[in-house]
Amino acid sequence: MAEIQFLFDNQLIAALENLIKQSKHRLVLISPFIDLDKRIQDALREKLTKHDFELHVLFGKNEDNIYKSIKKDSLEFLKQFPNIQIRYNERLHAKFYCNDFDFIMTSLNLYDFSLAKNIEVGIIGNYASKGLLGKVMDGTDNVIAQGVDKVKQDVLGMGNKEVNPIEKFKSIFENSELKYETSPIVVDQGGITGFLGAKKLNGFNVIQDKLAPLSKENKETSIEKPVSIISGSGKNVSASQLSKSLKIPQNEITDLMQKSGFINGDKITEAGLTKGLSMKNYMGKDYISYPENLEEFNSIKNRV
Repeated sequence: MAEIQFLFDNQLIAALENLIKQSKHRLVLISPFIDLDKRIQDALREKLTKHDFELHVLFGKNEDNIYKSIKKDSLEFLKQFPNIQIRYNERLHAKFYCNDFDFIMTSLNLYDFSLAKNIEVGIIGNYASKGLLGKVMDGTDNVIAQGVDKVKQDVLGMGNKEVNPIEKFKSIFENSELKYETSPIVVDQGGITGFLGAKKLNGFNVIQDKLAPLSKENKETSIEKPVSIISGSGKNVSASQLSKSLKIPQNEITDLMQKSGFINGDKITEAGLTKGLSMKNYMGKDYISYPENLEEFNSIKNRV
């Protein structure tokens, strides 16, 4: 039986943050406007290294300049996910958020929560038993259908012949324009966990990127061929950690990365992403991490 709860303002924020944190293998974010605040980024960041986590994002409006609908910082953050589809629909006005078990239907854009100026409301409901995750992910189990039917009848006043809202949003997503897509590169885990069949993430392929940085002519550019972004065999470390291990000033490392075209100020470039650079957060502060075995560091190692 589906459980429905009405949410207002701060309740809604907490529920959305919790929905993201509790997502196991699947998360759908549908919002015309996207500007991820720190809490939402922190909740999503926990999923960055999961090879079996799938993220679907749909935004809309502002066809002449989509960057008015999705902030560049938020876009660059989302493009780090190894298994993501970002789609665009100019007619989108609905706001809908869904994980493996629960959904939120709301007036709230994923846009710095819109709470400074707006009164927001929504409903949260569960459509599947958390104990049946394997069946839920199959998408055909009766639990889903029964849960959604209960929502339609008790809350939305919809008859049995009405459209299933979960399936409707899935259809809207799949029929929207694909702008960005990645697929994870998965390898066997080492040690006893590997012996038991465990896998780990080793980077990802960029299958399509129509959200590459704008050119001087303000035209949209795209990547036509898949680009592999490999994590590498070594771990990612900060510039300060590299500074200590290589026994050189930290600014030499950032200068080298800048000259190599891997970073631009405090942002990672497309070339940097392909080399395995990634954004991390420590004590609330974002920083760039580098694969410790990056070949560009060999010149420094040889010199030392």
